[in-house]
Amino acid sequence: MSANARIASVTVAFNPDPARLAAQLEALRGQVDEAIVVDNASATATADLIRKLERPAAEGQPAVRVISLADNHGVASGFNQGIEAAARRNCGYVLLLDHDSVPAPAMVQALVAAHREASARGPVAAVGPRVRDARDQHEYAFIRLGWARNPRVRCADSSGLVRCDFLISSGSLISMQAYGQVGRFDDELFVDYVDLEWCCRARSMGYSLYGACAARLEHRIGDNTRTVLGAVRIHVHSPERLYYMMRNRMLLYGRSHMPLKWKLSDVPRGAVKVATALLFVPPRREYLRMAWAALRDAARGTGGARLRP
Repeated sequence: MSANARIASVTVAFNPDPARLAAQLEALRGQVDEAIVVDNASATATADLIRKLERPAAEGQPAVRVISLADNHGVASGFNQGIEAAARRNCGYVLLLDHDSVPAPAMVQALVAAHREASARGPVAAVGPRVRDARDQHEYAFIRLGWARNPRVRCADSSGLVRCDFLISSGSLISMQAYGQVGRFDDELFVDYVDLEWCCRARSMGYSLYGACAARLEHRIGDNTRTVLGAVRIHVHSPERLYYMMRNRMLLYGRSHMPLKWKLSDVPRGAVKVATALLFVPPRREYLRMAWAALRDAARGTGGARLRP
């Protein structure tokens, strides 16, 4: 690869499963030039294991560089620090990853090819892979934003591009040019809706987003899944995550670049998700406490890491 086509992966880690993170780095062999892991102040034993993954480049293997943070700065800040480290190393593209994602063979090459094809149509903010949940093999569709509901678009075949309005951060390939124009991920959001906000900001600036049907990623969404009322499949998040999801969506309602159709459809969707957690997922008292804290902080315009109590 030429210097401006160098690709770095940026993984933000917080108390990951070290074996799964190691599997991710192994899967990146031959796919990226550098692998940057930003450790968001994991517990000491885990942080030590992450640091042991650091290694110089070898034949067919990317260099693995670990950025160890003293405090948990959140996903957005972790991505920003990793991307800016990649820029200093003359990388032209970054592949964003969560610590529990594992790329399929040749995923990055498929994303690069998709990015080049999409760029012939106009400015591209990011391209992303087809995402499959590692636990139940469920494949997630690409998303377009709608007034009443968000249409899901699936790949008709194993190749081609799907234009969409939103990509999850994990698996997204972003050019440094697009990152420089669209700007940094919003640190104030800390963890949830970081990718949605950046995608909507990019689209408001005339950039497009595409799903790459030939690229595949194994990922885990939510802490686990549960079926309620005998038929409805939901993602279960911790009370702490409910706080960020609820607070951040309310903060985003006030952002002018967030589409009105998303705001109108998200209010009832968010209410249903919170009600479902409060009614069906223990510990209900802790979920209620976090929901109240989210309402309080959103009303104050408070972002960043959760204030305690």
